[in-house]
Amino acid sequence: MRNLVTIALFLSLFACGGGGGDESNPSQPQNPSVEVELSQTARKGQPVTLRAKASGVGTINKIEWRQIAGPIISFEQTDSLELPITPASNAALAADSYTFEVAITNDQQQVTRQQLSFEVKRAMSSAQAARLLHQATLGPKGSEITHATGVSEEEWLSEQMQLPITEHLPLVQNYPDRDEPNQINRIDAWWKASLNAPDQLRQRVAFALSEILVVSDSNNALRGEPEGMAQYQDILLKHAFGNYRELLEEVTLSPVMGTYLSHLGNEKADEALNIRPDENYAREVMQLFTIGLAELNQDGSPKLDGEGNTIATYGQDQIEGFARVFTGWTFGASARWKRPSRNFTIPMEAYSDYHSEKEKVLLNGEVLAGGQSAEDDLSAALDNLFNHANVGPFIGKQLIQRLVTSNPTPQYVERIANVFDDNGSGVRGDLGAVVSAILLDEEARQTSGVLNYYGKVREPLLRTVQFWRELDANSPANLYFTWSLNDSHGQTPLGSPSVFNFFRPDYQPADLLELGIVAPELQIANDAALIGQFNNQYSNFLWNIKEVITEPSDKRILLSMQNHADILELQGLEALLDYYDTLFYSGAMSTAQRQTLREVQDIYADWGLYHQVALLLFTVSVSPDYVIQL
Repeated sequence: MRNLVTIALFLSLFACGGGGGDESNPSQPQNPSVEVELSQTARKGQPVTLRAKASGVGTINKIEWRQIAGPIISFEQTDSLELPITPASNAALAADSYTFEVAITNDQQQVTRQQLSFEVKRAMSSAQAARLLHQATLGPKGSEITHATGVSEEEWLSEQMQLPITEHLPLVQNYPDRDEPNQINRIDAWWKASLNAPDQLRQRVAFALSEILVVSDSNNALRGEPEGMAQYQDILLKHAFGNYRELLEEVTLSPVMGTYLSHLGNEKADEALNIRPDENYAREVMQLFTIGLAELNQDGSPKLDGEGNTIATYGQDQIEGFARVFTGWTFGASARWKRPSRNFTIPMEAYSDYHSEKEKVLLNGEVLAGGQSAEDDLSAALDNLFNHANVGPFIGKQLIQRLVTSNPTPQYVERIANVFDDNGSGVRGDLGAVVSAILLDEEARQTSGVLNYYGKVREPLLRTVQFWRELDANSPANLYFTWSLNDSHGQTPLGSPSVFNFFRPDYQPADLLELGIVAPELQIANDAALIGQFNNQYSNFLWNIKEVITEPSDKRILLSMQNHADILELQGLEALLDYYDTLFYSGAMSTAQRQTLREVQDIYADWGLYHQVALLLFTVSVSPDYVIQL
């Protein structure tokens, strides 16, 4: 991150005085040049040095620096080849552009000039870095916040997007003493990737997509297909920064999705046999995965007809048309239609004899002529869905809700929808550009002055992931067997009770009706779930301390309190609370919360050091300041 920024240009010689331009004069410097570089990457508000290197100019008599462009910087003019400057500090995310010039005069009054143009990037504070990482990871560790401190948001996002994918399928292991893995092994793989993957941004975006493009192995035929489920998660990871159109096609052809929403093995109509194309996926791909039920404005608000009513995006004709599109597809590499391979890890393949030859009515008046191949119909139908004007605001708003805030302003939604429509290079559906725009938007980076009700309820799984990542959670057997997550957390990865996810994006608790705001995650915050979460967190922190459990069972997940105990013992409580302020609250721990933690420490001061830390962590985990992600 500290590579030198160097611009070197050969300059013409500007001579002063008679005869100075005579190239035959042996005393005249030959091929004079100056290089100017920065000592390090320039950061807002931080000192940096401009360094000039001159050759072929002869004896230097005078050196003069001058600022040509950029926010004005005060500096002392010194007769030196180095110029220390401190660029202006401001809160803008965008880099500031500067140009400086150095003029070197030799003893014959000949002047050689060179300019350096450079950008001064933002340097995130620890609190700013923590806040970004709470939005853009599954839960940051202290070391990751330290790594991100001092660089800009754009640099961190770019670094994350370039990391290789940590896939889930290779992490699925056979259940001990069994021939094949089962559902718990797939969940074990999810924990291993979530806790250890360096590509945290990709994992967080894929987690968000899994709550939009929903499949579930809860109480259905997919429960016995852990490898297929892990492969589906890998599809989301693969396309997290790719194009939504490509993601939509791979999701559509996934045998996991085909099984879940029943278009795998979907046959064309046969009245004699009372066979009709299944309409399940046709409905959900429109209602949930692309356009929603009502026509939208670019800011996500519903369009209204002349009587003030919403306008439906599709009707029964479109449902039947798309249902016909999704006929004739079954498991890939099957011997024949009636002998499917049941391979859940490769895309479905088409069988023309089972594909509807009737015309298909699609959106916006488009009709596919009958007699086309299954592949051509699918491609045209997905293009039709993808190019509908609703997709940008419909999908963009949900990604904002999953990453940043439950109640984005219409202006925020519109800005993201515009990026979905065009990434700046004429490309529609660029998820990498959409994710960057969501996280770099002014509403994502500011905590006040933009929204009345900012932030989101932190999902229970994400709370546990952060604490487990920070505390190096693991079992002696390196297995994460977490049974009954629905009871302890109200959610299981890829395990929602229906295609509508654990919670709806427009869920509005009764207490929030008058405020006109939503809180999707509170849909799973019923009495039973809250008690389960409370008990689970308490037992995790207090009963599973790695440093005090001498003979744990192979599968017991332990948490290491050592680093936190060291801070408490060597630096004191206030130092530990400072660390927690950054790690868990992004620098926004309230005075009341800090006092609560002091009181907890005072009550349990006679307990062992590790248990003191555990009780502090438990108090953090259930505090409103933490549960609400700002």
